[in-house]
Amino acid sequence: MDAEKGPRTSQVTEWRALDPGRMQMPQGNPLLLSYTLQELLAKDTVQVELIPEKKGLFLKHVEYEVSSQRFKSSVYRRYNDFVVFHEVLLHKFPYRMVPALPPKRVLGADREFIEGRRRALKRFINLVARHPPFSEDVLLKLFLSFSGSDVQHKLKEAAQCVGDEFMNCKLAARAK
Repeated sequence: MDAEKGPRTSQVTEWRALDPGRMQMPQGNPLLLSYTLQELLAKDTVQVELIPEKKGLFLKHVEYEVSSQRFKSSVYRRYNDFVVFHEVLLHKFPYRMVPALPPKRVLGADREFIEGRRRALKRFINLVARHPPFSEDVLLKLFLSFSGSDVQHKLKEAAQCVGDEFMNCKLAARAK
């Protein structure tokens, strides 16, 4: 019986010796961010200003001037442009927490509501612009610097070609 235990113990020892090599944990705590607050704040500062006159013949809509220090750009965006940008971020980064957008109000958007939404959109876009993976993504650059009228189409087109972030990840190729 002792002779039988000997080989089993060595097999278990050999298996344990191999296991840590296959399943190495990354160094450091993955829940801690490797950036300081100052480094995150320095990534970009985006201003969102309300354009005073409402656009549209029958259905009036509000436009915002969105200015990025990093991209040295100033573009005009509607609320629906932010909605499409939010949707493509959710599609491309399904396992990350994308900040929420303020609600949409179809009728009865008074000055107070519009100003509150402007502040919330500014908060949203600054959180995205300073988020490490989002800040390096082509979708953010497109949203903050493309000055054409069909930004929604360009965002959808750019997101469609790429897939989610794990399709292009080095680890995804090794996953079973």
